[in-house]
Amino acid sequence: MEHLSLKESAYRIIKEKLLNLEYEPGSRIREDLLAQEISMSRTPVREAINQLSAEGFVNNIPRKGVFAIELTPEEIGDLLDVREPLEMLAIEKCIKKISEEHISALENNIKEFEAALLAEDFKTCNVLDSKFHLEITAVSNNKKLIEFIKEIEDFMQIARGIEKKTNPKMKNELTLQEHKNILEAIKNRDVEAAKEAIKINIRTMKANLGLLSSGQE
Repeated sequence: MEHLSLKESAYRIIKEKLLNLEYEPGSRIREDLLAQEISMSRTPVREAINQLSAEGFVNNIPRKGVFAIELTPEEIGDLLDVREPLEMLAIEKCIKKISEEHISALENNIKEFEAALLAEDFKTCNVLDSKFHLEITAVSNNKKLIEFIKEIEDFMQIARGIEKKTNPKMKNELTLQEHKNILEAIKNRDVEAAKEAIKINIRTMKANLGLLSSGQE
């Protein structure tokens, strides 16, 4: 069983709240209230917030307070531009190495996504969306690639919450279909089809955020 320090526990709890948009982007996070909420003293909470500030998940502004990160559509677009070539490499390596066990894990992810969508549990849909992409990356067994995509995916989870704040059901239905298309290409060991399916998935998000010109849509 993993043993966590108070600071590590506080870090995980607060980060999960940030990734799930339990704090509105740009809203102030009061350290004293947060400590009460998670039943910890202020010291580990402060240490966790300092780490999250260093990682870019909160803004710690002297004499003003701590604020949840705000991602503009343009900043999300920058993340997607970095993510795309990394995912192209990940999907290529995934298809070369994927086992039936890994395929089953991706199939289970899609089944869980379908159940969450049916229940209109869009927060879980968002978590499963990130997990789907991380599952694909994990198959590569490339530690640096996994590390880079994991770092981006943490911000992507926040970005997807912003993207899907309006019309979440329709947008998640489209995501689900796109994930099915990616998985089908993986099963067929079709690298080019898988890459194109990933590109479509990224392009959809850009379109939802108004980041595509009329010629790109």
